[in-house]
Amino acid sequence: MRNFEKIGHFMSLACVLMALSSPAFGCSAGDKTEDIIYGCNQFIKFARKGYSRNDADTMRHLGECLGAVRTMLATEIAGDFICPSNEVKLIDAVTAFSLYVIQHPSELTAFYVVPMRQAFRAAYPCPGRNP
Repeated sequence: MRNFEKIGHFMSLACVLMALSSPAFGCSAGDKTEDIIYGCNQFIKFARKGYSRNDADTMRHLGECLGAVRTMLATEIAGDFICPSNEVKLIDAVTAFSLYVIQHPSELTAFYVVPMRQAFRAAYPCPGRNP
């Protein structure tokens, strides 16, 4: 019976890895800022006002935004490029990104990583460093 359990665990792992590497699980809306800002704005509405649209498309956009923001925060913190305080919440980072895009509308067609990085570096500078 243990051999079947090991095979089952291996097969489950293989299925998960194949699913994650599949293009269907990529950023289906696209990689431009304009493709994910809608989800970020929906998250802000939900967090600040307590309501949001709940249709599948909106929820997908919201998930893409949150995934991008969390990934970028982790990458930038790990690289010592940003220094947010311990009190910073996810909504704060999403808001910083959204405000940056409002202030820099020409960035809407840019790959979202570039304006998001700029937004976070401006919002959470490290002491003694230039952004």
